[in-house]
Amino acid sequence: MKRVAVLLLAAAMATPAVLAQKTKQGDKAWLFTLSGLSNLGVGGYNGGIGLLYYLNDDLGLTVGLGFGTASQTTKAPAGSGGADEKQSQLQLTVSPGLRFNIASSGPVVGYAGVGVFFGLGSQTVENQQHVSGTKTETSTTSFGAGVTLGAEWFAWSNVSLGASYSLSFSTSSGKVKTTAGGSTTEQDAPSTTTITTSPSGAFTLSIYW
Repeated sequence: MKRVAVLLLAAAMATPAVLAQKTKQGDKAWLFTLSGLSNLGVGGYNGGIGLLYYLNDDLGLTVGLGFGTASQTTKAPAGSGGADEKQSQLQLTVSPGLRFNIASSGPVVGYAGVGVFFGLGSQTVENQQHVSGTKTETSTTSFGAGVTLGAEWFAWSNVSLGASYSLSFSTSSGKVKTTAGGSTTEQDAPSTTTITTSPSGAFTLSIYW
């Protein structure tokens, strides 16, 4: 993802500049998170793939899609008689939103946005601490919503950098199922609720086509 974004950015910069903002119906862009201007640290948007599509002039739909999976096996110590410990994780996220351009001056566009976030996660640990026949399964559900104020600067007609402030709310809950000694129990996982107001902490790189 990082290498692809850097190549796309380089190609976009090679295109002659045109003083025209991409804010009309049908305009669309790939979105990336730019963590540093000096070393060009380009990553996924909201942890995954980001897309902006203008439904009407100055009214855009943004969508972020994230997916992550990981697994790990820890061998039991030799001669311990224990079982290999196995861990696996899965995370799915989707974050749709609407963007309203409210002001513009030259290559700079000011905007406001609203959005929501949905996330599903699971974690499974088998033979924890090498105890055979044990399993812990944790499933979580997350939801959030927020409002944003930001600005986008068009360095080129098809490349822009954006920064924003946001006010957001998020909550998560879940279940934990534990199996040991042939019996299974289930209980609620710890729930969390968070309200934050802060700058985004990173630039948004938009590459239009």
